[in-house]
Amino acid sequence: MGADGEEASRIIVPMAVEGTPQQLAFVEESKLKKRKENVDWAVRNRERKAAKRQRIRDEHKVIVKRPEDFVTAFRNKERDFLRMRTRLKVRKQPPVEALSSKLVFAIRIPGSVDLHPHIRKVLRKLRLTKVLTGVFLKATELTLKRLLVVEPFVTYGFPNLKNVKELIYKKGRGFLDKEPFPLTSNDLIEKALGEHGIICLEDVVHEIATVGPHFREASKFLMPFKLKCPERRLQMKRKPYTDGGDSGNRGDKINELIEKLN
Repeated sequence: MGADGEEASRIIVPMAVEGTPQQLAFVEESKLKKRKENVDWAVRNRERKAAKRQRIRDEHKVIVKRPEDFVTAFRNKERDFLRMRTRLKVRKQPPVEALSSKLVFAIRIPGSVDLHPHIRKVLRKLRLTKVLTGVFLKATELTLKRLLVVEPFVTYGFPNLKNVKELIYKKGRGFLDKEPFPLTSNDLIEKALGEHGIICLEDVVHEIATVGPHFREASKFLMPFKLKCPERRLQMKRKPYTDGGDSGNRGDKINELIEKLN
């Protein structure tokens, strides 16, 4: 069959409705498929938003608490806040120039639910509001200070190029028009970051790994990475990793943890 025959086979010719003098317009099969894909995507999007609204309603349900629970929660918050102030006074931050890498990967570890408002605010700025999520950060004095503030609730270190690639390729998701999407289309990446010279997934990896001039835009474009629970569940111990705990700076050892969680 020739090219004309193949083209004709891809076209659906609708039958004329009884009682109408004219035949209906031709509709290509590709257009029908595209319409069906758009309808399916709209249905999935509505279901996802409905599930998100229901989850938010469930999280904000009123739970009756005893007075002792409020007292305990208040004391824990104040204790965390006082320890945070002590850390900022006693611990001295190393200069940024002395660090082995400018790229930091921070992970929110399991811990207390009732946090002091100041600590919760810093975690929100770091985009580490959910347990077992991770983000790429640029090593600056402000970033290191924020990590020190929330040290009992996060662990961080300097990832290598291999883990940067695997994280973005396996678990990377981006934002476009406030909607998340998997990093499977370079067209969407170009639409979101094209003005910064980032047009494909390899450009995103390069910008993050080298902490390029548009690192902030690339890191904000990436959603926090959802990591899996390790075999030995992380315990939020009140001491840093160097003293046998799970929190704080791991240095290059963060790569071993990333491989377990990715």
